[in-house]
Amino acid sequence: MNRGSGLVGLLIALVIAGIACVVGYRYLTSTTAAVSTIQQGQPLGAARLTADRATLAAISSTIQTYRSEHGGELPADKAAVLALLPSPPRFQCAGNDFEYEAAGGALRLLITDAAACR
Repeated sequence: MNRGSGLVGLLIALVIAGIACVVGYRYLTSTTAAVSTIQQGQPLGAARLTADRATLAAISSTIQTYRSEHGGELPADKAAVLALLPSPPRFQCAGNDFEYEAAGGALRLLITDAAACR
């Protein structure tokens, strides 16, 4: 009887070790994939570009408020737009900025590709 229980105990230990190896392997491969994705920066670049678009929308809202308060007139240039803001805009994509067209009040980001955001 002792001999049989020792064999069962050994088999149970082997099954538990096998399950632990499978779980460990899956954890390792998922972690490696996550690190690779982060290093490529694509999800972060997309998030940064989305934040920059939100910043641009806030600037656009400020311009529209100015326009409604000044009888339809638009700020004369980019410097005038920046003077309307409580603080200079902080874009998340390195090197990003905006362009302002005074004739129509159009705004545009310089960087519009998520892959270019770092």
